[in-house]
Amino acid sequence: MNRDYSRFDSLTSILAGTVVVAGIVVFAAAPVFAMSSPEIAKLAESVTVQINGKSPNMVSSGTGFIIAKQGTTYTVLTANHVVTDTKFTYTIRSSTGKDYQVTRSVLLQKGQNAPDLAVVTFNSAESYPVVTLGDSEQAAVGTGIFVFGYPANVAQQKYGTQRNFEFVPGYVTSRLPNHPRGYTLRYNAVTKGGMSGGPVFDAEGRVVGIHGEGDLDFDDVTDTDRTVITGKVATKTGFNAAIPINTFIAKLSDAGLNRSAILVNTSTAPNAPLKLNNPNDAKTYYVRGLTRFDKGDLSGAVADFNQAIQTQSDYSEAYFYRALAYFDLRQMPKSIADYSKAIALNASYVDAYYNRGLVLSAMGDKPGAIADYTQVIRLDRNFAAAYNNRGLALSDLGDQKGAIDDFNQALQINPGRANTYFNRGLALFRINNDRSALADYTQAIQLNPSYAKAFANRGITLVRMGDRQGAIADLQQAARLFRAQGMNADAQKALDLIGQLQK
Repeated sequence: MNRDYSRFDSLTSILAGTVVVAGIVVFAAAPVFAMSSPEIAKLAESVTVQINGKSPNMVSSGTGFIIAKQGTTYTVLTANHVVTDTKFTYTIRSSTGKDYQVTRSVLLQKGQNAPDLAVVTFNSAESYPVVTLGDSEQAAVGTGIFVFGYPANVAQQKYGTQRNFEFVPGYVTSRLPNHPRGYTLRYNAVTKGGMSGGPVFDAEGRVVGIHGEGDLDFDDVTDTDRTVITGKVATKTGFNAAIPINTFIAKLSDAGLNRSAILVNTSTAPNAPLKLNNPNDAKTYYVRGLTRFDKGDLSGAVADFNQAIQTQSDYSEAYFYRALAYFDLRQMPKSIADYSKAIALNASYVDAYYNRGLVLSAMGDKPGAIADYTQVIRLDRNFAAAYNNRGLALSDLGDQKGAIDDFNQALQINPGRANTYFNRGLALFRINNDRSALADYTQAIQLNPSYAKAFANRGITLVRMGDRQGAIADLQQAARLFRAQGMNADAQKALDLIGQLQK
């Protein structure tokens, strides 16, 4: 299994018909006291903004938060990928529901491996509060955090300015030593597309991170066609990541700010992280299990989830993550049993239905998987991956029309997914609609130029269309990419096909 930590929590390209400022910095001398969750949520709502982008035919959505004010000029911190597209015109929607034109953008990500940060400004005569930044070094493993943002809901036509906020609790599960885009603060919290650039708060209501990235576990789908290569499906894990706020503070000069431009409180937090070295209750065992799972210690994670469940038998989240660990350990019957227990405890547990469907599909029970994905869609019509995975199962059962309908729906919700174009291309190939299949494989390659399987399948499609030279070129590129990605068996298959064509 390949755990991919590079999925941004943004919702961009949905089909639809910075002046630098100065301010005052405050280093609070008095200790701060832990706030209640409702208090932090109220604070978060007041300082967090929507960032909406429009072009002639597209809209994009993200989140940001106000970090500075000078006169009527406000500065908002967000993720670079939220505001990086020059073809969009961006606006800010404040907590009061008013919209403002972005007056200036300062993109801080100066290279592919630089932190994914940006600041934008807007002007308003209305008075808005400014966040207090904390010390992200204090966000140790086991620390409680809260993520705030504005996710889109395409199924309910809630995108752009129609979005509602979500406030999600979680725990820090690991601190990575480095990351290409700065996402080294990892936590367990359920986030959605459109929340990128939102604030991550500590228990004192101080911002310790800029949310923007989530991860999914990807599994290859069994190759039932024997001719073309099938796609991948993604397991929901709930692990996400932020750029630590200290990373931004170190780049204030790049943003054109100085320390007097922001509010900072680095006093020691009164609430210490959970004592994971010596758990004595269900919650602490559960959180330690999360941290072990996040670090790849699956057996240790299972042991901790066992302890959490023994202490609290109705701990549905512990069953869910033990099921996920069993899945990674390839103990499929145990995984299904735990997902089923989580669902019995919580009949609306969307992610449990989704992941159980994936396990059932991996075990060959396509009808059972389709039933679970259908239940996911009933509970959450905005769940693009459920449409994608149900489409894969339908395609394998021979229902290409149903599969294509599902892929269409998935792409309406999330048009930027290369794997869904790939999967729809496969279904179109299976009904001999080669031109449309070719177009989908090409779109997948445009979205992901390293998509070896898309090159391979496009090459096979070109063979059937009689373009031998085009097929050889695609298969050669597929072989190069497969080899570079360590997929030597697939590289050899592509080379064998080339050899047959050259005869």
